[in-house]
Amino acid sequence: MKKNLSILLFFLAFVEGGAVMCVELCSAKILSPYFGTSIYVWAAVLGITLTALTTGYYFGGYLSSKKSDTKVVAWLMLIGGLLLAVTPIISNFILPITINFSLITGTIVSLMCFLFLPLMLFGAVSPMLINLLTSQAKESGKNSGTVYAVSTLGGIFSTFLVGFYLLPTYGITNTLYAYGVLVILTAVILFIFSKNVDVKVVIVTLFALISFNFSTHKTPGVIVESEGILGNIKVMDRQYPNGKVYRELMVNNISQTIMDRNNPNESLWNYVDVLMYNINNYSNGKKALLLGMGGGTVYKQLINNGYDVDIVEIDARIEKLAKEYFYIDKAVEVIIDDARHYIRTTDKKYDVIIYDLYHSETPPVHLMTKEAFADIQHQLTDNGLLVVNFYGFISGSKGRAARSLYTTLKHTAFDVHLIATDGEEHQRNLLFMCGKNELKAKQQIIHKMIYEMDMNFDDALLLTDDKPVLEHIYLEAALQWRKDYNELNAKNFLR
Repeated sequence: MKKNLSILLFFLAFVEGGAVMCVELCSAKILSPYFGTSIYVWAAVLGITLTALTTGYYFGGYLSSKKSDTKVVAWLMLIGGLLLAVTPIISNFILPITINFSLITGTIVSLMCFLFLPLMLFGAVSPMLINLLTSQAKESGKNSGTVYAVSTLGGIFSTFLVGFYLLPTYGITNTLYAYGVLVILTAVILFIFSKNVDVKVVIVTLFALISFNFSTHKTPGVIVESEGILGNIKVMDRQYPNGKVYRELMVNNISQTIMDRNNPNESLWNYVDVLMYNINNYSNGKKALLLGMGGGTVYKQLINNGYDVDIVEIDARIEKLAKEYFYIDKAVEVIIDDARHYIRTTDKKYDVIIYDLYHSETPPVHLMTKEAFADIQHQLTDNGLLVVNFYGFISGSKGRAARSLYTTLKHTAFDVHLIATDGEEHQRNLLFMCGKNELKAKQQIIHKMIYEMDMNFDDALLLTDDKPVLEHIYLEAALQWRKDYNELNAKNFLR
């Protein structure tokens, strides 16, 4: 009997460790459509996680000193599982309130509402298990190590299972519900084993099981919506002030593609036309590599201008949606890979390489270092062209990231022409046209150029793999984008 109880308690430790990682990963993804994926958000998730576990460990130790009972452990797991299952319900209630706060405040308050309590309860389980398994003082060290090892093993297993399979395949709501039910069933088995089942246990279990019926949240006006490890993706049709209806692809409620539904080759954004004009103006060849697919408006313009295009996209969902809803030919081959990995492993040479990749409002910092640009140099033909699409800010503290990017490109021996699309800094794009050799325009330059002599580089940094500071210095610009898009998209969906 004692041996069977020990096996059950170790299994419970495994499940508890997995549940911790499940709710942590899913909570970050719940936040991403409303607060983004910046380092601020991840710092808040990790900070609240550690705070909750610390509180739980202390609470569990306190309970152990008062009462060593399997019933207490079972109740901790039962309530924790219930909170896991209803996390989508709580988040759907709290996010319309917290989105009106600042990013840091809103993120922390949200996490305190749906992440802190289940993690605290799961944290309290481990000290309780150690106490139940230990009958002599000399066994305490061994049992402590074993419980934490088994719990950590469960966390490792859960991280891979949730990250690589459950989230991309089934989404956040289904994943949380499934893990919540698993935790509850484990608790119920412990209740049955210790002969402590009563009506309260049955009521909590039934409530958790039916909670799924209230967890689904259909966003109004959306054609299709997908949850995955890289965030929330939506496709929707929306009428804009010019009277046209546009089909829109959004990642974490940041618009990635806005295509004229009646003219699929046209984008609402003029940066696509500016980009294409200047590629034709500076490029001497027709072999192109497009890093970042989105809805494919840049790809379609490249094809219409006679380019032979390879596409690299990290999220397989994007390829599927682009072909199904944005009129990309289903026969088009898309390479599903990280852009930096592809650059470092391909043996192909390109006349044009285009950076048109953002993860919602955040650019890929590992692709914007001197080492990454050196790799790009090797994959360009002799007179090849690199084009980088970036935030529109170039002045003040918000422009420090762009000035550092300019400095790094120059350091990597690119000849750089900086072109801005129309509009104020917070409304426009910057296009870094970077030649492996001296850039020579074949026709008149008709768009706004920003000259090196007009920029102040005193605070600009050289971006390197060893010191990836871009993630810190672009934050002010990224948060401005997030704030603007929350007004346009996120708050609209919440209403």
